[in-house]
Amino acid sequence: MKFLNIIRHGEAENALMKNDFERELSSNGHEDLKELNKFLFQFLFKKHKILCSSAKRTIQTYDNLKYSLNEDSRLILTDDLYLANLKTINSLLLEHSKSRMITIIGHNPGISDLISYFTANYEVPDLGTSSAAQIYFDNEKRVGEGEGSIKFIIQSIDNNIKSII
Repeated sequence: MKFLNIIRHGEAENALMKNDFERELSSNGHEDLKELNKFLFQFLFKKHKILCSSAKRTIQTYDNLKYSLNEDSRLILTDDLYLANLKTINSLLLEHSKSRMITIIGHNPGISDLISYFTANYEVPDLGTSSAAQIYFDNEKRVGEGEGSIKFIIQSIDNNIKSII
């Protein structure tokens, strides 16, 4: 793996009567993802693997971003990413490590911990909703703690893209 894209789902509805796994995106979540989609489109992603939590809000996040992520990419929905911790996410990545690029669409705190782990920067703020980060690995064969560099971390909020790093 040379590039790892990490995306946190859009803002979800505040549904007290709904199971967390079934919560859908709010209207703000959909709007913020439109801006994120525009931002990501500039990278013209080639066909790659997308690992996506099977929770409703992450699937809806993918649906809002599939054009910028290249809809010909291979989408893999997995329950294993739902509220997954660093160890679980890293294990999933190892299974697919021969891919040049992987995108993960998931949940905190696991995805934010992943950024800190791969960059050995434990001061990186947690990803907010509708956020994306890209980590670059100089050596595709060395994907471990401290081996990656942050290319960008951004958040789409109130119809604007805000650079976090």
